[in-house]
Amino acid sequence: MAVSALGRKGTFPAGTEPSGDVAAPFGTDRKNFVAAFTNVGPEIDVIGPGVGVISSVPGGHAIMSGTSMACPAVTGVAARLLAANAAVLAMPRDQSRSDEIAKLVLQSAGDLGFGGTFQGKGLPR
Repeated sequence: MAVSALGRKGTFPAGTEPSGDVAAPFGTDRKNFVAAFTNVGPEIDVIGPGVGVISSVPGGHAIMSGTSMACPAVTGVAARLLAANAAVLAMPRDQSRSDEIAKLVLQSAGDLGFGGTFQGKGLPR
């Protein structure tokens, strides 16, 4: 799945807001934005939080941004959806199961108002 990154104004820890990442387009909720650094295009399947994410690093924590932050968030949603779906969970670990997991993620996605080029189906929930 291709994942783009979004941010939300006012949610970064004090003094860390990566203002260079805040760019149009803005979503239906004007606090949400597509990260200036993210890839966009018809290949995007979903969008995930990827700006100003508190992440663990050697020796503590740091604020990080990137699709490398958005992808694990989407993966976590996929794991939660899979755990709640016994039929898909019990399937053999093959392409059919992968396809079903992708369907679960896409069906859970909520439109944030960015348009498909920026968010695909939206934010998985």
